[in-house]
Amino acid sequence: MAMEQINFYLKKFCSDTPDVIGSAVIDIEGVITASVLTHKVDEDLIGGMSSTMLGVGERISSELMDSELDQVYVRSPNGYVMLNAIGHQALLLVLATKQAKLGLLFLEIQRTAEQLQDVYDSLSSLNNDLPSARP
Repeated sequence: MAMEQINFYLKKFCSDTPDVIGSAVIDIEGVITASVLTHKVDEDLIGGMSSTMLGVGERISSELMDSELDQVYVRSPNGYVMLNAIGHQALLLVLATKQAKLGLLFLEIQRTAEQLQDVYDSLSSLNNDLPSARP
């Protein structure tokens, strides 16, 4: 059920947000758990690069800004690659064209990250409510 919700929110985000060409949810180890990527990409490579980008971003945020990381993005001549934290459990990866309206895009990324965080929170509460198998 949780994977269905995650896929639903990713598809909705991509279809409702102009200039988004793909998105994915990546766990902290760099494994893609769900994706809506429109072109062929090496998911292992994307996951690894995202995890590395997150690590560097966290270090910069911690050392230079004395705060937790919220978002990292890279701008290229062809568009944007954005990573947004989903709590401490995962990342939302977004690929957008160079024509993207960044203010609107940041707002939609934040909304989607909050919806995904709700899914992860409900999973955590379900796992905490399960009886232990240990005697």
